[in-house]
Amino acid sequence: MLLQSAIYQILASFGHYGSGSLSDLKAIGKSGAAAMSSERAILVISDRPDRGRDLADRLGDLCACRTIGLYGQQATAQSLAAVITDVGFRNPTDIERLRDLLSQLCASAAPVVAILRDNSHLERVQAVAVGASFLVPANASVSEILAVLAAIIRPVIAWVEPTTNLAPAKNIEQASFQFVTIFNEAARGGRVGRTDVDRATASVMAAIAESGIRRWLNVVWSYDEGTYQHCLLVAGLAAEFAATLQFTTSDQKQLTKAALLHDLGKAKIPLTILNKSGALTGDEAAIMRTHARIGYELLRGRGDYEPELLEAVLWHHELLDGSGYPDGLAGPQIRDLVRLVTICDIYAALIEHRSYRRAMEPAPAFKILLDMEGKLEGVLVRAFARVAEKSAAPVSHDRLGPACPQDSRSICY
Repeated sequence: MLLQSAIYQILASFGHYGSGSLSDLKAIGKSGAAAMSSERAILVISDRPDRGRDLADRLGDLCACRTIGLYGQQATAQSLAAVITDVGFRNPTDIERLRDLLSQLCASAAPVVAILRDNSHLERVQAVAVGASFLVPANASVSEILAVLAAIIRPVIAWVEPTTNLAPAKNIEQASFQFVTIFNEAARGGRVGRTDVDRATASVMAAIAESGIRRWLNVVWSYDEGTYQHCLLVAGLAAEFAATLQFTTSDQKQLTKAALLHDLGKAKIPLTILNKSGALTGDEAAIMRTHARIGYELLRGRGDYEPELLEAVLWHHELLDGSGYPDGLAGPQIRDLVRLVTICDIYAALIEHRSYRRAMEPAPAFKILLDMEGKLEGVLVRAFARVAEKSAAPVSHDRLGPACPQDSRSICY
């Protein structure tokens, strides 16, 4: 996926820090900087000392600012307004050093702004994995960086719980109805229209943006039909994941759409197998596993779905060590979109109730993802931690079961 930064999308994605613009910065001005405690500083961590010092000098009008080298002095856990990292994310040693420095500052709970070098998918994921909340492209001007900081360090306003809003519930209901319509059309052998899929994708994204993953999960968990529930869970998790990684709007749509359609092939699996309460026989399991290729063929026949999306539908059960299906792909043969959908798919399978086991709580479910290092991309799994944390809403005890051992039924079907 081609991932591009848009500074105002980033601000909107993390709206709980407030919105910011250059006009906000001018409003804060020198008086805003003076109003802040001198103890609350901006810390710049840079692997290029000259650039770091220059940036710190330019930011000094907004807030007290200091800089340290990546391998220089130790970070001190003083009260910080924000941390800016100007460090490359290609060298594993540099990444671990930056992670250590940021962990020393964890007590300050300061938001982290990462200046990216090449805006690549890997760089974005690595930045989020070490704790960055805001991502700024390498070519961002100092004014644009200041605009982000103006939003972060503005005076804190007490959060007021909004009054009940029916829009999120309506979007969830609409997304569910649209997906069921698509799934049933596929079951009848009809044409899965691109327009219908785009509308359903937009509804999922709107619901997640307005109500968050917790409310989405609580509503979807109430559905009786397991396949519908699973596909909607995966779509919601994917939408939240894409937003967390601050993907562009088009990339968020692509990931959410791929997640929504990943199990479309199950529409053609006999219900006696799809809804069987007991263990599947070897022959039944083989039939179940055909759903990936069936879904791929259903959509490929339309001719207007992107190759990357078709790959996600076909290969969402492939694993990095080659132990997945249907084609036993490994490593670089599995592209980014597939890897992202696979993580959402497995996590959803673990936290949902299934006929052969009760649902797992989010923490042990995420632990299973971590234990699948080598099968799943570790840096992506660690970035998914934020989504897992947000999904840990209180739920009824009759839905949850104890942490169960990982088995083929929980991740492979």
